[in-house]
Amino acid sequence: MQKKLLAIAVAGALAPAAAMAQSTVEIYGRANMGLDMWQAKGATVTGNDYNSRARVFDQGSRLGFRVNESLGGGMRAFVVMETGVNIDSGNNSGQSGQSANTSTGFWASRDSYAGIGGDWGDVRFGRQSPFYSNGIISQAGANYINQSADNAYSFGGFFGSPSGRESNVASYNSPTFGGFNASLSYGVGASEGSGFTGTGQKKEQLYAITGRYTGGPFRAQFDYGTRQNVGNVENQDRNGAKIGAGFSYAPGSQISAIVGYVEQKKSAAAVTGGAGVGTIIAVGDNAKVPIWILNWEHMLGQWQLLAQYANFGKLKNTSVDASNTEAQAYTIAAKYFLSKRTGVYASFNQMKNKERAFWDMSNAGYSSSTGAALPAASAGADPRIIALGVMHNF
Repeated sequence: MQKKLLAIAVAGALAPAAAMAQSTVEIYGRANMGLDMWQAKGATVTGNDYNSRARVFDQGSRLGFRVNESLGGGMRAFVVMETGVNIDSGNNSGQSGQSANTSTGFWASRDSYAGIGGDWGDVRFGRQSPFYSNGIISQAGANYINQSADNAYSFGGFFGSPSGRESNVASYNSPTFGGFNASLSYGVGASEGSGFTGTGQKKEQLYAITGRYTGGPFRAQFDYGTRQNVGNVENQDRNGAKIGAGFSYAPGSQISAIVGYVEQKKSAAAVTGGAGVGTIIAVGDNAKVPIWILNWEHMLGQWQLLAQYANFGKLKNTSVDASNTEAQAYTIAAKYFLSKRTGVYASFNQMKNKERAFWDMSNAGYSSSTGAALPAASAGADPRIIALGVMHNF
């Protein structure tokens, strides 16, 4: 009801233009705030630990506008403009303040696009998230609490995934047939800017495909992404693939699993962990990391219970010693819904890195380590976050 009143108010303020266009405008958003304790202890090299500190955190708060206009004949035009806001600080810094959170602080910093759609699906142009999301297979960190192991494919570590939230993307999104739908995405990456001259370079290009299925209690999603010629350097590619399946055994409750990998081809620089750790990835290596995730979520009255496990396998395709590069992540959380829109939660997140691994729960600048993610010098450290939070959706 409140959203409808807001839409009416906005439309009235823009009359008569809005009335002539027969469009609807929806204002929506989220506030997700709390208090947590962060640390990363156990580094292989003495002196590279991060001791515990208390933080007032903001994770994923946003303000958005959705506009839809009927064009007749089953066609529609639409705009989404979603902006991340850091309610704790009022700026675009990540939680550590050491690096910017590129999804906050500016208009349209989150997924934002304009498009045209019909019975044939839709096309969208703007800032989008190919490969990034696990969809309804698992979304604890994205929509339920502060952070979780299901974000494993975007955690900081040896190298990045093909894409996170990506600027300058064109996509086609199919209609749903028999429970199936798909998205095809293309991004221009670094080749759009003045840094691309064509001399001794190859254009950076992002290609991604996502397929989804929902039928009764079963759901599945497949993602593949490749960022070719990263930084306009030939054959310096980032690739990733993941497939997930879930079974919803009761309303709001499911068990699910995701398995896949991320890899970096023709590594541009060596990754070295310092004394006692040595070189982890050598220049030119085609390093690859297998990742799999288990997810459980259960509604018990007004309580939502969450448990997750993520496994990061040993590095593959390296020319140097790949021993002790494995890691594990754990999430346990409980959320109590005070209403349909407001919930309070407690969560526990723990990374366990072996002596030569440095994975970190760092997406959205959430880590307090140097540069908002564990550096290789802190290999072996184990990030931990204990949090109490409140989330309100409007």
